[in-house]
Amino acid sequence: MRTRTYLWLTLFFLVSLTTWKLCSNKKELEHEAQLSKVTRAYVPVEAVLPQLETLANSLEADGIFLPAKEMFVISETAGRVLEVYKNKGEWVNEGEVIAKVDDELLRIELEATQANLAKLRKDQDRLTNLIEGEAAPKNKIEDIQLGILAAEAKEKGLKKQIEKTSITAPMTGTLGLRFIERGSVIGPGIQVAQMTNLEKLFLMVKVTERDVLNVKKGQSVRVNPDVYPGASISGRVTNVGLRADNAFTYDVEIEVVNPKNAPLRGGMHAKAVFTFDANRKGLTLPRKAIVGSLQDPKIYVVVQDTLSEIRAVTVGGVYGERVEVTGGLREGEKVVTTGQLNLSNGARIHVIN
Repeated sequence: MRTRTYLWLTLFFLVSLTTWKLCSNKKELEHEAQLSKVTRAYVPVEAVLPQLETLANSLEADGIFLPAKEMFVISETAGRVLEVYKNKGEWVNEGEVIAKVDDELLRIELEATQANLAKLRKDQDRLTNLIEGEAAPKNKIEDIQLGILAAEAKEKGLKKQIEKTSITAPMTGTLGLRFIERGSVIGPGIQVAQMTNLEKLFLMVKVTERDVLNVKKGQSVRVNPDVYPGASISGRVTNVGLRADNAFTYDVEIEVVNPKNAPLRGGMHAKAVFTFDANRKGLTLPRKAIVGSLQDPKIYVVVQDTLSEIRAVTVGGVYGERVEVTGGLREGEKVVTTGQLNLSNGARIHVIN
């Protein structure tokens, strides 16, 4: 009897302890949930006012060099390559033979055509004599004359085809790539080689819609190649894009003469420095105020000194550590420069500077 009493007391104690523990855990979870709902009263940030500055009368834009002249050598004939005369890396003048294609069948056909043409001309001479002696009607000679014209046209065509079996360089330059070897079989339209001329280069840069209005065709530009620090090359604007790309920038093409003492190659980077006639004013912000990239720029604007508002803006040129803002911001509005990582639209803030 006493043992049963002990068992009941032990069971009661365990149930009471479990109930107490569960209630304690529930209170702790409820307390943590309430804490998770508590947000900071404010986020400390730094902010500045945009400055209305006199912008420099120059513009810098990064770009990549491209060859001014580059093209593929295309086959205009079909057959087996008998010989290749030029190797990759060799300088080739316009009109020089790069490769020779088998033309034996074309020459055989040309000989047959020339023999037929000679026979037709002799027949023409005989018939002319007969017509003059009134031994043959005049209309008989018309058929022979038409045959001669057809044979002469075929002869010209065959000579042209034979000429095309000598694949020549369409321009002067370096044979950068060669896609055929001796014994290769090619056909019309097949790429035989690629030629590049680096005597002149194009520097392709992109400028914003505001700056493109100041860039003029024929304008002189200073080009500073990245591979030669301190070096400067004179360039000239040869083309200005008429249509913006998806990032709302315009292509500008600058022609430069490849210097012999500091040779450049396609794909190298350089900075183009444009100089304009007059200065202009514009609103600028520190570059660190821009959230994201310059292709999709946004800023946090301080509203009533306590709230942050995210806003899309348009930017112009970059002037060192400052960026020109051309739209989406008014003079006198404060812009957050530090602390943006902790912000969201409508977040409460405290400006500490």
